[in-house]
Amino acid sequence: MKTLLIILALLGDWEEACENADPQTRDRVESVDNLSQDITLLNLVNGLNLSKAQMTRVIALSREAQAVRDETFRKNGEKIREYESALRELRETLAAGGRIPRDLEVRVQSREAELKNIKMAYFERLRAIETRLREGLSAAQIGVIEPFNPCIIPPQELKDPVRVGQSASETRDLEDALYTIRAIPEKSWKPVATAIFEMFLSFEEHILGAFEPAKRASEIERLLLVGERARGLTDEEFEVEKGKLAVEVIQPIHDFQYRAQELQADFMRAAGGLSKTGKYLLNPRIVPILEERLALKVDGGRTDLDGIDPAESCESCGEGEKTAKKPTLENLGPEPRFELFAAWLGLNGEQSGVAREAIGTGMVELLSTLAAPREDGRNILREFLLSLIGGKENEAMVLMGGTFPGEDLTYWQKIVGIKTRVDAKLEACLDEEQFAKYRSANIDIFKIKGTVGSRK
Repeated sequence: MKTLLIILALLGDWEEACENADPQTRDRVESVDNLSQDITLLNLVNGLNLSKAQMTRVIALSREAQAVRDETFRKNGEKIREYESALRELRETLAAGGRIPRDLEVRVQSREAELKNIKMAYFERLRAIETRLREGLSAAQIGVIEPFNPCIIPPQELKDPVRVGQSASETRDLEDALYTIRAIPEKSWKPVATAIFEMFLSFEEHILGAFEPAKRASEIERLLLVGERARGLTDEEFEVEKGKLAVEVIQPIHDFQYRAQELQADFMRAAGGLSKTGKYLLNPRIVPILEERLALKVDGGRTDLDGIDPAESCESCGEGEKTAKKPTLENLGPEPRFELFAAWLGLNGEQSGVAREAIGTGMVELLSTLAAPREDGRNILREFLLSLIGGKENEAMVLMGGTFPGEDLTYWQKIVGIKTRVDAKLEACLDEEQFAKYRSANIDIFKIKGTVGSRK
C-alpha cells in the first residue's frame, strides 16, 4: 500500500479515484508502479555496461542499504507510532477549533525533533554505503547516472555510456565531424580538421569563456592528435571507438559538466539525501534485476538501440506516436539527418546508399576546396565557419566571392560546380517524382548530416 500511495501522489487527479477503487484496480496500479520502476532501472543498467564484479558489488551494497532501512524502522517503530498519535491528536484539536495544550505542543515538537535526528543518522549510514558504491564505478558510469531521469523507452543518450553529460544530438554531430575528418584526403585533412575544431572551440567558449591564445593553440594541437588517431583506425575499430573520441574532442566541456554533476551530487547529499547514484543503485528492486543478469552469465550489456526507435531523451519518453509519423518538409528542419531526409523522399535501400555516397562525396570535396592552401596562408573554411558562428552571414558570403587559388573561378563558382555534380548523381538514382520533390524543397544538401563515412 505504501508504494500505491507514492504513485498516487504522482498521478494527481487520479488520487481520490484510486483510493476508492476496487482492490483489483489498486493492485494493478501498484503493479504498474513496480513494472515502471523495474523498466527504468533496466534502462539505466543497460546504459552502464556493469561488469560482473560491479554487479556483484552493487547487489551486496544494495542489500546492506536495505538492512539499514529495515533496522531503522524496526528500532524506531514505537517512536513513529508515538509521533503519529501526537499528530492525530493535534489534528483533532485544530479541527475542533480549540487551543493546543502545552503538553501536546511539547510532545509534537519533541517527537518531530527526535525523528529528524533519526532520519539524519539513517541517511548518514546510507551515504557511507553510497560512498563505497561510487568508488566501485567509473567516472563515465557516474556521469551517465547523475543526469538520468526515469524513463520507459530507452533514451538515445544511453546508447553509449561515454556520452557523459552530452545530449545525443551533440554527440552525433561530433561523430559526424570525425567521420568527415577520416574521409578527407591526406593532403587536405589537417586544414579541414583545424577549421572544424576551431568551430567546436567557439561553441565551448560560449560556456567556458574565451581561451587564452596559447591555450587555444594547444587545444587545437590536442584535437588534431585526436583526428589523427581517428584516421589511423580501421572502419571496424572506429565504429567501436568513435564515442570515446567524440567526447575527447570536447574534453573541456566534459570536465566542466562532470564537475557540475559532482557538485549537484554533493549538494543532494549535504541536503540530507542521496545522489542519483545512491537513489538508483541502492534501490532494493535492483537486486533481483542484477541477480537475473548474473544468472544468465552475461556482462552488464545494454539494449541495442539500433534495433528500436529510442526516445530522443528521457524528457521526450512517451512521445513515440508523435515521432513515428512520416516526416514532412516542415519537420525536416534546416539541418536534417540523412535518415530523415531519405524517409521524407521515400528512398529505398539502394537509393539511400547512392544518395548518401553522392552527398558525402560532395561534402568532402566542398570542405577540401574551402580549406585549399593559399599563398597568403589563410584558411577560408575556418574564416567561413567562424563568421557563420558569429552571426556574420554577409562576411561569410563575401569570402565565397574570393578567387580560388591558381584558378580564375571564385569559391562560390566552385561550390556551384560541386552541387551540380551531386544533383546529377541524385537525379540518376531518384525517380522523377522524388527528384522533383527534392528540387522544389530547396534543401541545402551540404547541411544534411550523417552523410560522410560508413555507419554500421
